[in-house]
Amino acid sequence: MSSLNIKQGSDAHFSEYPLASPSNNEIDLLNLIEVLWRAKKTVMAVVFAFACAGLLISFILPQKWTSSAVITPAEAIQWQDLEKTFTKLRVLDLDVNIDRGGAFNLFIKKFQSVSLLEEYLRSSPYVMDQLKEAKIDELDLHRAIVALSEKMKAVDDNASKKKDEPSLYTS
Repeated sequence: MSSLNIKQGSDAHFSEYPLASPSNNEIDLLNLIEVLWRAKKTVMAVVFAFACAGLLISFILPQKWTSSAVITPAEAIQWQDLEKTFTKLRVLDLDVNIDRGGAFNLFIKKFQSVSLLEEYLRSSPYVMDQLKEAKIDELDLHRAIVALSEKMKAVDDNASKKKDEPSLYTS
């Protein structure tokens, strides 16, 4: 018959060779979903543990925050309405000698006044609501407002820049 000698052995040795893998840039989504489904209890436990830890930390840590605001002198467009009022006052022989820089510096000066700041904080509905919930007496209220007003400050950041800049028109 045939001169070929074919072995009739088993196919058990095929498992020793790896199968040809699909392209490396492909993801088997069904396999991924199956793995996540089998590990759903572990995933849920980890998510729950971190959620509990986050809540615990948020209640334990003190609530401290700071804020800052940048207030700039009025622009020419914003100053126009006030300039119209000044013109009407000049017609009545009332000389109002104030400019944008002067108004800004006056604002900073008034803001730094501890008594005016204390008066503002006493009239602020938000601050008073917070302090009423604490149920403190008048002396403690005064101390709290003074301590809060000492932490608030206003400075003109442009003051040092103005001294260094030469005037545009010099003679």
